[in-house]
Amino acid sequence: MSDSAPLSVSELTFRIKTVLEGGLPMVWVRGEISQFTSHRSGHWYFTLSDDRSQLACVLWRGRSENIAFTPQIGQMVIAQGKVTVYERGGRYQFDCFDVRPAGVGELALAFEALKAKLAEEGLFTLERKVALPSLPERIGLVTSLDGAALQDILKVAHKRAPWVEFRLAPTAVQGAGAAGQIAKGIRELDESGWPQIIIIGRGGGSPEDLWAFNEEVLVRAVANCCTPIVSAVGHEVDVTLSDLAADLRAPTPSAAAEMCLPDQESLRDRLEDLQGRLNRSVGQQINSLRRWLMDHARIILREKGFAIWREESQRVDDLSRCLDSALLTIFQNKRIRVDHLTARHKSLNPAAVLARGYSIVRHKGENKAITNSANLVPNEEIDVTFHQGSAEAVIKSRQLN
Repeated sequence: MSDSAPLSVSELTFRIKTVLEGGLPMVWVRGEISQFTSHRSGHWYFTLSDDRSQLACVLWRGRSENIAFTPQIGQMVIAQGKVTVYERGGRYQFDCFDVRPAGVGELALAFEALKAKLAEEGLFTLERKVALPSLPERIGLVTSLDGAALQDILKVAHKRAPWVEFRLAPTAVQGAGAAGQIAKGIRELDESGWPQIIIIGRGGGSPEDLWAFNEEVLVRAVANCCTPIVSAVGHEVDVTLSDLAADLRAPTPSAAAEMCLPDQESLRDRLEDLQGRLNRSVGQQINSLRRWLMDHARIILREKGFAIWREESQRVDDLSRCLDSALLTIFQNKRIRVDHLTARHKSLNPAAVLARGYSIVRHKGENKAITNSANLVPNEEIDVTFHQGSAEAVIKSRQLN
């Protein structure tokens, strides 16, 4: 180690600031606007991009008031400024003095060109789209295993329809090769025949981050998918070509889960409403038939005799019994379905498994359960969790299968 005292973070950042700001003159930079925010303070914060790099830029209020246009995402501009260092954040940025239009950005041109090509082939037409099933039980997900989109979808599903099963095709959602991976995940789920709906997506990001969902290989995979497919990419303002090709576009991953899954409370209310409507309808039909008999009883008795009246009366009773039987069958089937879903939900609860006499064994101080005695060693301390309470134990011996 050098004899000189180590620098603090602030001291090193100040030296970097001095070198950068003193060594680079005022320059013009050309790039495509990929992110833009007009803050309520009047300052502009935006990002200039090309095919290899990004540059964070700021244009302060006093200067932005003199700019004759408002930059748009996808627009190509040239900006005059100098590199500065934001010491508090420890990052450099381009302090702009002037911004001028320079044409349409390369990403925007590529987007519009591919959009026109695929639209001409009919990949975005309404006739190609299919409706989602109203009560799905199996949903395939094509997204990142570590992304927020997956957790958002599962959180909504647990609240609205905990009986629904999910199967994940984990994939990268940005960067080189991501479009091909997502397309492969769609094909694998579609060809398996397992899911009733497929959801693809990711959270928000810059146009570069979301670009995989604009690549032709992925858009064609979405359009050719036989299973109803939902695209949930970015935030509500983000629209990709995959959104246009999908059967349904959701503004966010959470919204996709809400649009695909029924709400269990709403289902229960609807079932009760249908039960009441069916009761009223059956009662009205029976009363109507009885009124008809009363109104025409004398005519029937006079013209065709008591035998016909008795036969028609018995027919009404038979119809009434049939209606009652049908109503009872419908109620029983619905109740069996609800009980089945409730039992299935309870069986998935880990607490229910512990209540049946099972326990969870872990290494001392760890959270992961031990499922193989080969992972234990004599005299090792372990934690044992029961349905009620826990205990500590020491391994005396082990038996391997």
